[in-house]
Amino acid sequence: MLRTSARRAALCLLVVVLLAAGHREPPRAAAVTLSTSSRWVVDPAGRRVKLACVNWPSHLEPVVTEGLGRQPVGAIAGMVVSLGFNCVRLTYPIALATNASLSSLTVRQSLLAHGLAETAGGVEVNNPGFLDLTLMDSLKAVVNALGEKDVLVILDNHVSKPGWCCGNDDGNGFFGDRDFDTDVWVDGLGNMATIFADVPNVVGMSLRNELRGPRQNPEDWYT
Repeated sequence: MLRTSARRAALCLLVVVLLAAGHREPPRAAAVTLSTSSRWVVDPAGRRVKLACVNWPSHLEPVVTEGLGRQPVGAIAGMVVSLGFNCVRLTYPIALATNASLSSLTVRQSLLAHGLAETAGGVEVNNPGFLDLTLMDSLKAVVNALGEKDVLVILDNHVSKPGWCCGNDDGNGFFGDRDFDTDVWVDGLGNMATIFADVPNVVGMSLRNELRGPRQNPEDWYT
């Protein structure tokens, strides 16, 4: 009995040691420049960097990053870190990068236009500097706040037209859908790449979320 207990204790200790040895702190965005080596993402020393990302939506109708009416942006960024993530997949609609009449709206104007006066009031309390930023500058400010906490960012093109995702008939699902003009999409991706090219904590782009809908042609994918 004692021998069995000792073996169990030794096994538990071994598991703890192995887990501790396998643990790596998330990379600090301000301290690393990422590149690729074969299929791996690596730091300047050639060590693999594993991205642990969480979604943060900014693609809904107001095109305002969710939660800014509830918590200061720095507090939300800090929570991302405290939960063990080192990366945010920050969503956006292509229209933000291609439609000047949309991107030039202020956060206040967009929220009020969508009947979200209560949210605007919350932003005024928690993030007062955001209300009179344009929608594009608001997204930049969120990225910068994440960078201040050394959180990496992947810009995720979630939809073309701002709105909830995803439905098979929402017009955002597949190339050539009502709201998925491929030329506009490519322009938008290029614009976002240019805008964030010199932002050190932006480390990648997700080109599109969940291709779907009746126009898709999986029989031609040859996978």
